[in-house]
Amino acid sequence: MLLTQAVDAALIDIRLDAKDARNRDGLELVREMVEQKLGTPIVVSVFGEMAEIRHAMRYGAYDYILKDDLSAELIEPIIRQIQERCQMKAELSRLKACTKDSKNELIGTSPAMQSVKHMADRLATIDRPVLILGPSGSGKELIARRIHKHGNHASEPFVAINCSAIPEALIESELLGHVRGSFTGAVSGNEGYFAAARQGTLFLDEIAELPLQLQPKLLRVLETRSFCPVGSRKERPFRGRIIAATHANLQQRVDQGLFREDLYYRLAVLEIHAPSLNERREDIPDLVLNFAATQHRELLFTQKALSALARADWPGNVRQLRNTIDRLAILTDDTPITDETVHRIMGLLPSDEDLLKAMARSLLNLDVTNRLKAVQDAMITQALQMRGGNKSAAAKLLGVHRKQVERRCRYRS
Repeated sequence: MLLTQAVDAALIDIRLDAKDARNRDGLELVREMVEQKLGTPIVVSVFGEMAEIRHAMRYGAYDYILKDDLSAELIEPIIRQIQERCQMKAELSRLKACTKDSKNELIGTSPAMQSVKHMADRLATIDRPVLILGPSGSGKELIARRIHKHGNHASEPFVAINCSAIPEALIESELLGHVRGSFTGAVSGNEGYFAAARQGTLFLDEIAELPLQLQPKLLRVLETRSFCPVGSRKERPFRGRIIAATHANLQQRVDQGLFREDLYYRLAVLEIHAPSLNERREDIPDLVLNFAATQHRELLFTQKALSALARADWPGNVRQLRNTIDRLAILTDDTPITDETVHRIMGLLPSDEDLLKAMARSLLNLDVTNRLKAVQDAMITQALQMRGGNKSAAAKLLGVHRKQVERRCRYRS
C-alpha cells in the first residue's frame, strides 16, 4: 500500500502481530518507511517496550505514543506538527528547485516590491543611467541585475564594483584602465571596468563615496560616451550602461560640496527606491524559506517562528535577515526551528537573571507587610501542590533540604 499510495503519516504498532509477543515487524516497517521516504512513522507501543521504542526513534520515527495514552487529544497535535512539516518540506523543495535560477532574483510579492519590479522592468530597455536609492542591505544590486537581465544587452557582462572598497589611489586606474608604464608599478596594462563592461552594465555601488577629483571624469564618460585610460591619449568608446546606487542622501552631499551637482542630475535621470525590509514585512516568510533552501542542511520553520521573524526589527534589512538564517543553520540543530529558538539566536529574550530582577521588582510593589515571607510561603505551597504533597519531592524542586520545607510547614501551621 505504501509503495502505491502517498501517505503523510502512519501510526505503526511495534508488534504488528498481536498474537505473537515476539513479533517486532513494526520496527522493520519504520526503518523501510524512513529509508524509502514513504511517509512519517509514529510508533505505538506499550510501556514495557521502551528498548524497541528507542530503536524506532533511531531509525527515524517522528514520535511515539503509549497504548494506554492513545487518544485523539494526544494524536492531533502530533499530526498538526507533521502537517506543518510536510508543507514546509514541499515549499523547501520548490525553492530548492528554483534556487539556481532565482539566485539573483528579487524575492517578494508585497506592494513595495511589486512597484520596484515594475519600475525596473520598465527602465530595462531605456538606455539611460539609473540611480538606485535605499538603505544598506536592501537589495540595490539585485535591482540593478534585474534591469540588466531584462535589458537589450542581457548577454553582455554585468560588472559590479563598490566605490568605497577600492583605495582612492587606485580607483581611477581600476575604472578607466591604464597602459603599461603609466605609473610606478604598472608593469602591464589593465583594461579597466569601463572597457570590461562592453555593451553590458557597469554597476557603481556606493557612488556617494566616489572621490571628488574623479567625479568630473565619470561625468565626461556619461556625456561623451568615451573614456581615456590612465597614461594614454587615445580615447576609447564606452558602449555600456551605468547604474549607480547609494544609501546616502546625494542631494545633501551636493549641498555639503561633497558631490558634484551636475553629476548628480546626470545619474538621477531615472530613479528607483529600494524599500527597507521593515517596509515589506509581508515578504519575510518568502525570503526566509529562500535563504533556508541554500543552507547545508534541511531547515524547516514553524509558523510561529516565521511570525516571530516577520515581527522583528531589521535595521540591517535583507542582508541581516540572510545572516540570521545562516546563524540558525549553523548554531542550532532544531527541526523544525521554533519561535523560542529564533528569539534565543536573535537575543530577543531576556536572560534568566533579567527575568528574576523584573520579577523581584514586581513583588516588591505588592501590598504585603513581609514580602519575603509571602514569597517563600507561596513557593512552598506551589511546590507541594505540584508534587502531590510529597515534601522531599517539593524540596528537590525548590533546591533546598527537606527539613527547610518541614520547618516552614510547621511554622505556618
